[in-house]
Amino acid sequence: MIDFIVRRFGSLAIAVVLAAACSGCAVGAVGLVSSVAPMVAAGSAQVIGSQVAMKDEKGAGLSEKDNPDKCDQLLRVQPGVEEVRKTKDGVIESRQFKIGANGDGPAWVVVGADGAPGDAWQPKPGITKLFFNPPLYEMLKPDQPQYLAYAPSDVVQVSDSEQFDSMVDAFGSGVGTFKWRDRTYSYVLVKELPCFKPPKEK
Repeated sequence: MIDFIVRRFGSLAIAVVLAAACSGCAVGAVGLVSSVAPMVAAGSAQVIGSQVAMKDEKGAGLSEKDNPDKCDQLLRVQPGVEEVRKTKDGVIESRQFKIGANGDGPAWVVVGADGAPGDAWQPKPGITKLFFNPPLYEMLKPDQPQYLAYAPSDVVQVSDSEQFDSMVDAFGSGVGTFKWRDRTYSYVLVKELPCFKPPKEK
């Protein structure tokens, strides 16, 4: 039955059927449909899982040499990217990354905020108020930073869909969602930045 529904109507129908089958969980069903529907509309989203997305068993990132088209897309349309870490004291810190240029071509560079220290790391106490699901705090191990890529999962304009596609192609499918300014974003955690080399630490 499920196979027929998938072939005939796609992923959104599964969410609706499951919601209808569970009369005692209306609140959860509404959340499922409202989160799946805009992602299906984006044309390339996948239902969020609870595992950290990695490129392969070795954890290697997408390479520019092996995937030039996807890396070109990432260069044209960049999702939000931050390196995040949890200190031994339990404080989440982050610093923003973007793709810039150096003498050898595109490269990941740290974007330092006003008043940030030289390494650009800053505490982000408000990040826990963004309703990360699964909780970001629980997914980070002390002093083991990871890269957080994110893009809108509710499509408002074409650029939202392009940003989502760019994130999925380069970083992998999402591990979860969070909300910022009344919008839902999908996020991915990876150990390495894809396509281009990160800057060397000062």
